Amino acid sequence: MLASGVHAARASFPFATFREGQREALDAAREAFAAGVRVVVIEAPTGAGKSALAVTLAHEARDAYVLTGQKVLQDQYHRDFATLALLKGRGTYACEVVQHATAAHAPCLMGHTFPACDACGYYRARDAALAAPVALMNYAGFLHQVNDSGGFGERELLVLDEAHGVEAHLMQYLHVRLTDTALERAGIDERLPAFIDPAYAVDVADALLPRLAARRAQLDGEIVAGRHLRQSDLGKLQTLQWLDGQVRRLRWLTDTWDAGVEWVCEHGFDNGSTWLGWKPVEVGPFAEELLLGHARRVLMLSATVLDETTFLRGLGVPREEAAVIRVASNFPPERRPLVLRPVARLTRHHQARELPHLIDEVGAIMEDHETEKGVIHTHSYRIASALYAGLPDHVRRRIVTHVSAEGRQAALEEHLTRPEPTVLLTPSMTEGLDLVDDLARWQVICKLPFPYLGDAQVAARRARDPGWYAWRTSLTLVQAYGRAVRSREDYAVTYLLDADAPAFLARERGRLPSWFVEAVRAP
Repeated sequence: MLASGVHAARASFPFATFREGQREALDAAREAFAAGVRVVVIEAPTGAGKSALAVTLAHEARDAYVLTGQKVLQDQYHRDFATLALLKGRGTYACEVVQHATAAHAPCLMGHTFPACDACGYYRARDAALAAPVALMNYAGFLHQVNDSGGFGERELLVLDEAHGVEAHLMQYLHVRLTDTALERAGIDERLPAFIDPAYAVDVADALLPRLAARRAQLDGEIVAGRHLRQSDLGKLQTLQWLDGQVRRLRWLTDTWDAGVEWVCEHGFDNGSTWLGWKPVEVGPFAEELLLGHARRVLMLSATVLDETTFLRGLGVPREEAAVIRVASNFPPERRPLVLRPVARLTRHHQARELPHLIDEVGAIMEDHETEKGVIHTHSYRIASALYAGLPDHVRRRIVTHVSAEGRQAALEEHLTRPEPTVLLTPSMTEGLDLVDDLARWQVICKLPFPYLGDAQVAARRARDPGWYAWRTSLTLVQAYGRAVRSREDYAVTYLLDADAPAFLARERGRLPSWFVEAVRAP
């Protein structure tokens, strides 16, 4: 049972004093759980101390899981709260059997263990997490541990930090993507159809499933278990791991399709290879079994719940079965103004013509802040590339950017460590970015972050629920806005340059947090 009472609260809270709103949020959460509510949602802005709320309630439970979305957030939790048992993904730990390999490509994945496995850092961390009252994991690792690996059972409390991203993590776990190249590499002579009628997408999956399962069984039988692993087996182990994941996901697809769950199918041709992909339109039908059902109670924390009905429906939780607690922001709005400068319409049909206006305005803003670090959120690599190419040399030399997801971390590290007033130009850092104090005194949001309608799943979800599309856009906008002001004493100005922004903010005013709306400065 979750502990209650003043003495328990003081003992479990990790700091000597409470921030504004923390004590009240904890009391409200305890009361909701005590009243029999299974799901409690706390919406609290940046700087409200959500991690302290998470750790307090986790320690008051008999046992708990705490999940975060990114490794950097896991590290932050573990640094601030050493009592949590940290378990990262297998790829973080070196394999003790295979040289230059990680535990993500280790023989143990397929049941082949060796004496050297006793020294494995992954298994030591896993055993510690199994034994500890509170285990700290990321979403991807947790989903694999509880649904694929076994060992981790039901706990009293499941804490979902950055809970607005849960849908995306579940979607990533369920996503099936096959290519001709991958099938050939796995030793399967089947070739994917270049075109597929969505009505027959499940038939293709039905036909592929036994072929992949048979090949997996064949490879597993070829690998000889023993004290030493043959060199020829290493590639087979990696293929086995890939086949295992694809078989599992294809079974999810075929089983739930028959039960009435809608999936979308996409196809294409990339790098000389035909590919097929399947995604469920909504993850709500899977959330209980894959995630929420692994604890008797669930605590969700986020700065951007916004519309609780839409948020909870996306996770298959009826609104009447959850309690939502909101913490107000105490950051003075004058220290975090959101300035509207609607200079460019950047939808697909207008983008080419309007980009010069955007480039001119960004250049002017950079000159206004020539001695200060900043960040430019572009929403797409296309806009990032156009900005970098079009800006004058004297401001472009300050820019730090990346052209793919692989370069993201290196660009961020360069911006954080260089003493000059660098400007981080990025399409993909609206979350998990902590640009405190002088790391960003200004930021630009170039375009309203509408989800990409070229994704069949996004298009189908929007057609089913138009409100979800506006909610996701609002959520990402508020997340981006929160990257630069990280405490009550911090300050930064944000410029929103999309010409469609004033009308969008007016439409969504009822959905956006009051502390966000009060910072908006009209043109």
